[in-house]
Amino acid sequence: MTSREKRRFLKRQIAESERLKQLAEGHPLMSPLLAQREDEFRQELQDLPLGGREARTVLFFTGDPVYGSKGTDAHFASTVLLPFLEMVKSEYVAEKHGHVGERGLRGDEDEARLLLTGLPRGSLWLELSHPESEDLFAEEQLSNVLVKLTEHYSSAGKSDEDFVHALEEVSPRVYARLPEVFKSIHDHDANNRMQTGDLEFELDKDSVSEAFTRVNSVHTIENEVEKEGVFRGANLDTWKFDFRTNDDETMTGRLSPDLDGARVAEMLRLTNQPSIARLKETNITTQGGAVRTRYELVDVQPGVGKAELSAPFAE
Repeated sequence: MTSREKRRFLKRQIAESERLKQLAEGHPLMSPLLAQREDEFRQELQDLPLGGREARTVLFFTGDPVYGSKGTDAHFASTVLLPFLEMVKSEYVAEKHGHVGERGLRGDEDEARLLLTGLPRGSLWLELSHPESEDLFAEEQLSNVLVKLTEHYSSAGKSDEDFVHALEEVSPRVYARLPEVFKSIHDHDANNRMQTGDLEFELDKDSVSEAFTRVNSVHTIENEVEKEGVFRGANLDTWKFDFRTNDDETMTGRLSPDLDGARVAEMLRLTNQPSIARLKETNITTQGGAVRTRYELVDVQPGVGKAELSAPFAE
């Protein structure tokens, strides 16, 4: 097992210990044993050599926003940075808690704070880095989020198929801000290069224009549907679910951000049982015709079997 794999394993064990500790709270035997085990995992994690990717992204720009050795267009920098930082916070919260609301406050978003650590004169080079922290999880999780967003960002400059596929990997609250980023770059007639760890890509002005058209033309249609089948369960850490319909179609996606842990725990009692799932179905279509469908589980109710008529959801 590599150091990175060991680190991931220990973090999963710590998360599981925290969950079990909450369930056993107040138990005279189990509670102290679980607390001791969690402390052992944390110490082992702390003793591992530092590794992983640094939570750092650099955005490079050339073209009209750069005024030689005099400086750079401050308005341009702000219009690019604000939506990008909002994307980082939203995806960080979605990764940490499994979900993020479509609007409103985001829990623990301060952990995704980035510092502007590089801004040399004569070029537009925006270096964003995570401040030093004693948090054992935030640095690596934020690093993974930045890599995911870089891949999502670069997919817009490739093809409709690459972009619509990348949309499945991020929260809707993330890709809602992407057109703002590309609009600013496009309107200021700039070239763009981005580097996160070993991942790097570059878009010239023509590619930026194509990317802006692509992200700005995405069309979504939302419907609420009901499916009969077997609820295969959900994960409270990733906030993802699995449902197998009576037509042998496997449906996976995220749980609704409107659900809370208590309601999901009730739903989990129906795991591997005949059920009726209420889902929000979102069809995402690009201008070129590439289509992907996302599912969000709104609720699950007990099923009545294939031979019987399914009852409507209780209000």
